[in-house]
Amino acid sequence: MLRKILLIVSLSGLLAGCALPDSKPAPTPYPADYLPTVIYLTAESINATILTQTAAVTTPTETPTETPILDTPTPLPTATITPAPDIPLAAIQIKSPGPASKVASPLEVRIVAVSGKSDKVELALFGEDGRLIGRTVRALPGPSSGIYLFVKIPFEIRAAAEVGILQISLKDQQGRLQSLNTVRVLLVSTGDSQTNPPGNNIYERVTLLGLPARSTVSGGVLKIEGQFLPFNDRQVVVELVSNDGKSLGLRVLNFSSLGPQDFNTTISYKVSAPTQARLFIRQPDNVLDGPVYVYSQELTLDP
Repeated sequence: MLRKILLIVSLSGLLAGCALPDSKPAPTPYPADYLPTVIYLTAESINATILTQTAAVTTPTETPTETPILDTPTPLPTATITPAPDIPLAAIQIKSPGPASKVASPLEVRIVAVSGKSDKVELALFGEDGRLIGRTVRALPGPSSGIYLFVKIPFEIRAAAEVGILQISLKDQQGRLQSLNTVRVLLVSTGDSQTNPPGNNIYERVTLLGLPARSTVSGGVLKIEGQFLPFNDRQVVVELVSNDGKSLGLRVLNFSSLGPQDFNTTISYKVSAPTQARLFIRQPDNVLDGPVYVYSQELTLDP
């Protein structure tokens, strides 16, 4: 054992004697105690680079896919369908408020009225139980292809909110109805108004084919063909009425859905001389005692 110890000591001395007297440690840009950290960071960087390059080679490129955006539609009181290009603008174009708008008092109404022979426009606001909440009548200057009107209708409701029914109608000098359009909104007792776009309320719900306004019909039978967009599921009445208010003939139409419906019907009439009349197409309201929509146009009936 002693011999082994002496051998180790002798070897240590020889190694110490072989060291160069002028050699010094090579200079480094980092402190000696920081070198382990530098070596570690360098190794980590190299490993990260290798992993990235490997992943770029081994990982297949995926084609980006579009994530579908789920849009929950807000139910409206009437169907909103993009009309065909040949559907005419309405005699009463309700620009604002649109269907299902939330409105606080006063209700601000913007319309364009094609007056024709009407000399006044009436705006009436009803509650969801049919009670009259507000009403105003404006005189029209005369026949026009479009008169812009802005009307405010103040209202009060007892509940926090309820459905409101806004009806706008055009009447002649005798007070006879010429056209009527309706929009349902949400009336609120407090808060700010939030109006929706007008949707189909700037277009007529009826389009007639081959029967322009002021047409002359003869032979005792009026043929009516076209398309109708129902407001609700109630029957639609098609009627010929003379200028003195007499009914000359009537048909009732039933539609199977709220989408655009084609129809083709006839009305028999009997006159002894050329007679000025109006063709009316109207649909009753589900709540109010009266129509929800009325369209009319002038005709001349020959025997």
